[in-house]
Amino acid sequence: MRKNEAEKRVKLLVGIIHKEDEDKFSEIVNECATAVHFSGIGYGTARSSYMSYFGFNEIEKRVTFSLIPGMAEHNILSAIGHGLKLYLVGRGIAFTVPLSGISNIINDAILSGEAKLDSPKPRAPISKKKEKNRMHELVIAVVNRKYTDVSIEAARAAGATGATVFHSRSINNAKAEQAIGTTIDQETDSVFFLTTREYKSKIMEAVRDAAGLKTEGGAIIFSLPVDDLVGIGRFEDYVDGEEYNKN
Repeated sequence: MRKNEAEKRVKLLVGIIHKEDEDKFSEIVNECATAVHFSGIGYGTARSSYMSYFGFNEIEKRVTFSLIPGMAEHNILSAIGHGLKLYLVGRGIAFTVPLSGISNIINDAILSGEAKLDSPKPRAPISKKKEKNRMHELVIAVVNRKYTDVSIEAARAAGATGATVFHSRSINNAKAEQAIGTTIDQETDSVFFLTTREYKSKIMEAVRDAAGLKTEGGAIIFSLPVDDLVGIGRFEDYVDGEEYNKN
């Protein structure tokens, strides 16, 4: 029986967890598969009821991003749920989203790694929803902090209207670095570019050429489909650089 195409792809795992659980989170994922991890500080700004639901009942949380093989998705989520006791209110959440683009070097390293498929308790399959007609993409570049401005300028030249930046750092990536064949900078910035689909590839290629893995910038670049947007008005009305904040 052929594997589902989604299982052959890399996915993004997002965790919003207690800061003291950061290392355990990545360790649990690494026990299940080869993965690349980044982590940053998050703050809750929603109404109190939503803050509690999303694990933001404390002001400071760790927002962890991990690139994982799709075939291990359900096992990883199950292991994290049990290992970090996410079934308790306020402990945090973890979820996955599809990727629409990723560096070939990273993709091959993650998918060639071994994935343990012996989940202690299989998860129930999730029903598929009708896919929306997506018009926007979120391009993310995790780059050496010294090359953040270089990445932004390259992206702007390729059509990006601005960027959102937050400080992050790579964690527990020895296994992935061995597969990739290079080290990943510890002190990084995660740079978010919200753009229309027509500019996605141009922006990714521009950042890759200016600060990609084969440069001192060491950027890992990938993109996410955006299903819906609220609160930003028309995308064409963006003021260049208005949403860029390095503080």
